[in-house]
Amino acid sequence: LFNRQHQLLISSLLILLSNNLHALEITTDDCGSGKGCFRFPESCTDDCNFLVTYNATGGDKVEFELSGKGTWVAVGFSDDREMTFFFAESTTTLSGHYYAEAESIPTKTNPDPAAVTFLEQANEGGMVKCRISRDINPGIANLRNLSQLWFLLGAVGDGDGEINYHGRSDDARQSTGSRVNVTSLSPSDASGGDSGINNIIVHGALMTLAWILFAFVGLFIARYMRQAWEPRELLGKKAWFTVHRTLMTTTVLLTIAGIIVIFVHKKEWSSNAGAHPYLGIIVLAFAIAQPIMAAFRPHPGEPRRNIFNWAHRCVGFTALILGVVTIYLGLKEFGLDREGLYAVISFYIGEFLVFMFELYLILSKRSREKKSGPINNGGESLLPYPSFSKLMSIFIYLQEKMIRTMMFVFVVLLGISVALTIILLMVLK
Repeated sequence: LFNRQHQLLISSLLILLSNNLHALEITTDDCGSGKGCFRFPESCTDDCNFLVTYNATGGDKVEFELSGKGTWVAVGFSDDREMTFFFAESTTTLSGHYYAEAESIPTKTNPDPAAVTFLEQANEGGMVKCRISRDINPGIANLRNLSQLWFLLGAVGDGDGEINYHGRSDDARQSTGSRVNVTSLSPSDASGGDSGINNIIVHGALMTLAWILFAFVGLFIARYMRQAWEPRELLGKKAWFTVHRTLMTTTVLLTIAGIIVIFVHKKEWSSNAGAHPYLGIIVLAFAIAQPIMAAFRPHPGEPRRNIFNWAHRCVGFTALILGVVTIYLGLKEFGLDREGLYAVISFYIGEFLVFMFELYLILSKRSREKKSGPINNGGESLLPYPSFSKLMSIFIYLQEKMIRTMMFVFVVLLGISVALTIILLMVLK
């Protein structure tokens, strides 16, 4: 519904245009319970600029009710939240099914497909309305399979006798903020417009900052920077621990805030969003479990300390992996399949480089131990060394510290760049 050039878009449209039609009542009663609804303004009841309801009859059909202010009203089913045009004509009745691709002129499907049945039509009080029955999976080219999830595109307007662009204001066109399952036997009230989309963007931004940036950097610090930052202290604790705890606490708080934002927005469980909400709850559980585990950690040197270290490390790493996967699934629901995939791949390439850094540290330490015996955290051998050998140990320690610092800068820049890229993709969408 928005004008973006060079965007390949294929949508199925159902368009109704006014003529001398009889009375038909379409209301928002039972929206979110007995039937699904998409409307704008989002809070409207009896005075909506646009309203489409959908109700799976339990068989192989979905019944739609469509109404809008003006001389024509249309709903589309799309892979994307964007469309560059809509059809307008006021002098004749051109109710029917239309096919739209990219920026080409919408073409009417003649004759009307057998899968689409216009049950009732009306034009009264400046409102144009219709009731339509549609096969869920007609198996016909250019007709969407409604058992899949689609963005709903809605538009209304006044015709001027020619094919033209619809209005650009939110009063004239909107799309749902996420994909909708119109065949669900437990329909929901779909949301759209700036307020609904903004809530989804806030949710996505909070989760992206939490896991792509803060969790990623926090885990890296705990694993690799303690040797580089010791014996420095910050706020009475070791510097690495203070920074790690601050970043991971921020991760938990942002995750909780993100969950609250989306639940307040949706007002119910997002049953149509695939695995995204389920993984999100699992990630939240892991995030909350981490500080609880840390609060009851054994003291250094105790027998169970090593068990805690591995459990804490595995839960944190698993949460990070699942968090990034969940973010991608959310981007997919937002219509950013390809762009989101590029961002996530970039992030995982960065994680692979961190893994190679880990491998380098392990091999380097083993090589030095073979030559000189065990190495302590200061980079010095625990065996007696001549002065020259001690100087070499110090040099190796400083070299490794520099490499750790460079990797830390890389991780921070990677987290910031990927997080900002994802947030900008959502905002510009």
